[in-house]
Amino acid sequence: MTGTTRALAPLAGAWKQSFHLATGGSGSYGKGLNLARNRAVAQIHTQPGRINASVAAKKATHQAVIHLPELTTAQWDKLAARLADDPQAVADLVANRIPATIADSGHAGGISIVPPADSITFSCSCPTGRAHRVCDHSAALGHAVAERLTTTPSALLGARGMTARALAAHVRALVDGADPGPLPADTNGTVRAAQLYSLAAHRPTQAPPDLALDTVSTLAYTDAPLPGPRAQELARMTADAAARARALLAGTTTAPHDELADIIRILASPDGTDHLAAAQHATEVPEPTLRAMMIGYRHGGPAGAHATLAATPATTDVLERARAIVHASRAVGLGTVITDGDALTDTSAGVQIRPGPDGRWYPFTLWRGDEWRPAPGACDDPAEAFRAARRARAVRPRRR
Repeated sequence: MTGTTRALAPLAGAWKQSFHLATGGSGSYGKGLNLARNRAVAQIHTQPGRINASVAAKKATHQAVIHLPELTTAQWDKLAARLADDPQAVADLVANRIPATIADSGHAGGISIVPPADSITFSCSCPTGRAHRVCDHSAALGHAVAERLTTTPSALLGARGMTARALAAHVRALVDGADPGPLPADTNGTVRAAQLYSLAAHRPTQAPPDLALDTVSTLAYTDAPLPGPRAQELARMTADAAARARALLAGTTTAPHDELADIIRILASPDGTDHLAAAQHATEVPEPTLRAMMIGYRHGGPAGAHATLAATPATTDVLERARAIVHASRAVGLGTVITDGDALTDTSAGVQIRPGPDGRWYPFTLWRGDEWRPAPGACDDPAEAFRAARRARAVRPRRR
């Protein structure tokens, strides 16, 4: 892996996570990956608000589009200001490289080049895409974008409304008048350390970080020397530790933070799938189940992962009360809700809710055969959780 590929890996990983969540667990995600691997995606084109390409599949070529929002001028200004305060980021930009921190929303006050999953939409010239649902072709484009981002961020930058050259100029304009000047890179693309220290010496003194418990996850750090963990990984670990500490202080640690939950937490991170084989060996949990638990973790944390593995045992009275509440709601329609083990299932609608270890109800939708996939919308109210399952089922094509 080249230095450039390593530097842009967080950007590609963050895109993969947002794109995966945006597909809502559709089967097109896997089919699109096969198309991308078979080089079915032609040249990628970008313009503000969209990424598009021709995708060849089954002797036909379709025009796939991924729509994402542009960053506003104020957001670009905020992002540029944070990058200008980071000597390494400035050095990368003036050496025609994109800093890895550009993918870290915590580094830029909540702003990331990668859009959140709920703001990514799809369209295509195929029938499914014309209904503005993710299809095999738009999913293939999403995977191709992820591969492209490992070498160049231009596709995502352009779609968000800024070129790499314009961003570098924007950041350089914010550097103080004592700017030491251009930072020439070596032939292998490495900026000389002397130039970095010169730039750092002319930056204004920054106040020490606020180490309050509620703000620890927003701190910006530089990477530790190898073989130490990267700054982004340290930030995730710190944020997780802070969340656990807050839960302990509040006495709300009902969800299990056990070894399995920690493994799933790592797998659910942007680059976590690299550890999937090791996790399967360590846990003896089948890979499809681990992948489903990753989705459950992203939707509901440790409790969501455990609910995906198995429903938390519930008494007959609890299940019957929940079933009565769901039946009384208007969301059920014509389906019949039955008690299925420790879960409530509407087989005709292909939806299910399960009690989780934190006392909430977790929604699921039927995937393949008798496989259930987690959906967002866990809630204390079983009727609301059931409505969340039906909403997720409405946007997921039926699998036979």
